[in-house]
Amino acid sequence: MIKLVFLLSLLLPCLAFAQAGEVTIVQDSGVQKAVDLYGQFAKDKRSVSGFRIQIVADQHRQTVMDQKLRFEQLYPGVNTYFNYQPPQFKLRVGNFISREEANSFLQQVKDDFPMAFLVPDKVIVKGVGW
Repeated sequence: MIKLVFLLSLLLPCLAFAQAGEVTIVQDSGVQKAVDLYGQFAKDKRSVSGFRIQIVADQHRQTVMDQKLRFEQLYPGVNTYFNYQPPQFKLRVGNFISREEANSFLQQVKDDFPMAFLVPDKVIVKGVGW
């Protein structure tokens, strides 16, 4: 029994040293490009609490897409956001920081889209010096 304990006390440290090693991580170049791209995006744009105008919400994707095209023809240069929140597709427009500027644009939009209304949302703003 003593010989077995002695033998184990000699072998266990050898097993512990056998586990020591070095790990080499090989990173794909695409991963670094994605990280750099995300960093650039995060530096240029920030999201803050603001407002958007919801033009339409419908269960039929094509109906919402048609309204999106119509809006883009009537108001070129205004950002449109098409998303799906089950069970509806939604079209929201604009990036407004203040409720006043959102309401001002909403009054213009209501002539062409009478069902439009204001919704609080996270909006993207380009930062100066961010």
